[in-house]
Amino acid sequence: MTTYFQDVVYALRALRNRPLYLCVTVLVLALAIGANTTVFSIFNGLFLRPLPYPDEGRLALIFNTYPKVGLDIAGISIPDYLDRREQARSLEELAIFTTDSRTLGGEGPPEQLLLTRASPSLFAVLKVAPFLGRVFAEDEAVPGNDNVAVVSHAFWNSRLGARSSAVGTDILLDGTSFRVVGVMPPGFGFPNRDIDLWIPFVFTPEQTGDDQRGMEYSTGVGRLLPGATVEGLNAEMAAIVSRNVELGRERGPGLADTGFTGRAEPMRDMVIGDAEPMLLILQAIVFAVLLIACANVANLQLARTAARRKELAVRAALGAGSGRLVRLVLVESLVLAVAGAAVGLALAYGGLELVRTLGLDRTRDGFDFVIDATVLGFTAGVTVLAAAASALFPLMALLREDIARAVHEAGRLAGGGRSAYGLRSALVVVQIAVSLALLVGAGLLTKSLYQLQREDAGFGMENVWTARVALPASGYTPGAVRFYERVLEELRALPGVAAAGFTTSLPFAGANPQGSYAIEGYVPADGVSEPHAQQRIVSEGYFPSLTIPLVMGRNFNATESERVAIVDELFVDRYFPSGNVLGRRVRNVLDPVNEWFTIVGVVPAVQHAGLAENVTKETIYWHYTQRPRLAGMLTLHSTLPPGQLTRAATDVIRRIDPGVPLTNVMSLEARVLASLGPQRAPMVLTLLFAAVAFVLAVVGVYGVLSSTVTQRVGEIGVRLALGAKAGDIVGMVLKQGGKLTALGLVAGVAGAVALGRAMSSQIYEVSPADPVVFAVSLIGLAAAALLASWLPARRASRIDPTRALREE
Repeated sequence: MTTYFQDVVYALRALRNRPLYLCVTVLVLALAIGANTTVFSIFNGLFLRPLPYPDEGRLALIFNTYPKVGLDIAGISIPDYLDRREQARSLEELAIFTTDSRTLGGEGPPEQLLLTRASPSLFAVLKVAPFLGRVFAEDEAVPGNDNVAVVSHAFWNSRLGARSSAVGTDILLDGTSFRVVGVMPPGFGFPNRDIDLWIPFVFTPEQTGDDQRGMEYSTGVGRLLPGATVEGLNAEMAAIVSRNVELGRERGPGLADTGFTGRAEPMRDMVIGDAEPMLLILQAIVFAVLLIACANVANLQLARTAARRKELAVRAALGAGSGRLVRLVLVESLVLAVAGAAVGLALAYGGLELVRTLGLDRTRDGFDFVIDATVLGFTAGVTVLAAAASALFPLMALLREDIARAVHEAGRLAGGGRSAYGLRSALVVVQIAVSLALLVGAGLLTKSLYQLQREDAGFGMENVWTARVALPASGYTPGAVRFYERVLEELRALPGVAAAGFTTSLPFAGANPQGSYAIEGYVPADGVSEPHAQQRIVSEGYFPSLTIPLVMGRNFNATESERVAIVDELFVDRYFPSGNVLGRRVRNVLDPVNEWFTIVGVVPAVQHAGLAENVTKETIYWHYTQRPRLAGMLTLHSTLPPGQLTRAATDVIRRIDPGVPLTNVMSLEARVLASLGPQRAPMVLTLLFAAVAFVLAVVGVYGVLSSTVTQRVGEIGVRLALGAKAGDIVGMVLKQGGKLTALGLVAGVAGAVALGRAMSSQIYEVSPADPVVFAVSLIGLAAAALLASWLPARRASRIDPTRALREE
């Protein structure tokens, strides 16, 4: 251990005497290790860190699916929940929940709270005990005994003063008093951490009947029995559906044509979604950056080892064995890697902040991107790998050399000889190849995002202000329409407001209600399901506020004497390709009114979930006075910037009802931009990594040629003395650089093609072999490498022959 300590001390002392070499090497390693740590922290947060539930691998989200009508994920009804709780043998416990909002009353301005209505079994499924008090019991999930609440730790801190005596106090929600019976522990939030409280999900006798099948506004979460599988649970739910169909308990004559069944997915997989492929690609990219960094550092260390050949030869002459010499090089490499890792960790903290800024923060869903013990262990492994990889080629060159001859050749072979030059050249070729592949990958993602931003979403998003309003059921069940009429009338009168609208579902705002409907006179063919559409309830001002044009017919009027509807062009193309759609009638099959609505207008199809969305399902719009709703989104189109409308709109709401708050206030453009986070973040990160790789590759070309010129000063002096011109010398050096660059670019094209294919599912409207991206990357890297070659060539052409020969 004393010897190792001496080696470390010697390495530190030697590096202190070469500050430029030290700083460059540490910076290169820090960039690569920091990039790897950043991306792995995301991977760790999504896939490795445990969720705050015991045995979370046994948790599954349960929903209905209708794959044959394009509805892969639907809610579940209360009868579905009861069937599965009683008959699915793979389940240890099952709960049903739905999210909602209520207005917190009492002192101060009104505040909208997010809550979860859940069966009491939720806490048994999740196996999370309260921090204070208790959770609600089964006998509190019945009408008349359900005014109890369990609050989040954040709510307890911010609204209840973090007092233990808060358990047992009352809070006012939509004018109704609820008794606080418990406080959940810090960090707990289900289905997400935005939830403020949980109240019992109450079933009335009517809601448990078979006629409620199809009323799917909830989700199930279950805990599997030990040894049970999701696949087995899915088979059991399919069997339950089959039995219900045989017994005539399921609603809908064409149910089999929709592919209806129950489905379960592991909770982690369901929440994460399809983030894994892109994250694995990013991890591969940063590993490639590490490879380039190690190659660059190896080049620096080859030069460093060559400069130390005399010292190492003296050590060998004094009795140091090859193992001792190898250890000296390895220790110095490890010291540099550890220093790079320390700086890299600091960079990783900044990288995680950048990731959050770019829209990839998943804290709300329970996934924390932090540098924990697992990440530190990964960083330590990467550090050791970087140290070993960086030292590998210098050690190979060292062990191949005859160290004893180094004393006599030290001046003439300051660059380390032909073998060292060959290794350094090979490393430069690798750097150029990997750099080109990363540049192409970054170019594909950049062009993909550009294509996305050019997409016509079907609506205008500039200067559109949006906000959510939710009315309490206790005071507005019969009067919601009058409230929104007054609000919209006053909002339209605000200075600069050109249009004001209301909708139950706004594009890029999350919710996307859908349902089956009937067309008068249309009977689906055998094996074809009944029509299924996205459904919206809107005011007459909604279309003008989003500048959605009318393709045919008319807009809604402020008041309608007859029941009317507006459809989109997908509806027309699918069922009335001749265009003769005005005057035809439709109805919602689950609407208790069960009346026909006359189609009076046609609008374009609108993207709802994302700019990459391929809209394949038609949309039907109903007028808000004919199908009233308590909650929805307000939309204002204005000549003023959206941010200037919030205060005026808030004043309007307060004048009409001070107890109704505005929430989720945001411009429509900001909503659309936020939806691009999953595409924008990988693009920005890949661009950064590609830029680092590009710089390192170009510096590598310059370093090798510069070192070669230094090594060949005597030869160049002889050439010049014998009549060679400066241009000949420049051409000689450029030829060397061009050869390295050409080899790297050829290998890089193959790597870029492979990377493009791997990224094909992550890019939009861009070919994985896009010629423009490839051409720009090739030309850019080739030009930079040529410039890096020209600088040493220019220096070589200016060598003084007399001085060079004298030094030789």
